[in-house]
Amino acid sequence: MNWLANLEQAKEESVKTHKPILLQFEMDGCGGCKKLYATTYKDIKVINEMKEWFVLLKLDLIKDREVRKSLGAYWTPAMYFLDQNGNSYFHFNGYLPADEFRAMLRIGIAETIMPRGRYEDIIKFIDKDLDELANTSFYPKLLVARETARYIKIKDNSQLRKTLKEIQSKYPTSTEAKMYFWDE
Repeated sequence: MNWLANLEQAKEESVKTHKPILLQFEMDGCGGCKKLYATTYKDIKVINEMKEWFVLLKLDLIKDREVRKSLGAYWTPAMYFLDQNGNSYFHFNGYLPADEFRAMLRIGIAETIMPRGRYEDIIKFIDKDLDELANTSFYPKLLVARETARYIKIKDNSQLRKTLKEIQSKYPTSTEAKMYFWDE
């Protein structure tokens, strides 16, 4: 994978390609970073989704102080999802195996492009291989993000409500199971 090493260059590329930026902070001796490279970053689906959906930026947590301070970063590996202006909409600290990482990528891109009104893209990104991610901890959040995008797009909350009810049944301890607020 081709990682950029400069935020300004990544922002320019983001404007040019209309892709959000996936920023990975790492540092010397980062055990989670080593495991990402040894396992997760060898998964062909992870590689393809990262290259297709993001401008990839890798910074050193210690050396790139200004960016670290502006984002409040303190851990490695840490993934920050940025728009073309460098604004962060979602981040995740720590190592994840491939399927969890792929699910996290979908949450990150959804959170980053939702304010831009790219609802159809969110639905497409989340739906790609969604069944493969059904056993991940992010799955209920993926379903809610997809149905939120659909609701905002078509102004009909029936599928969101149905999905939240299903989540209450299948994932009762998830945060998303507690989100249902409509009076019946």
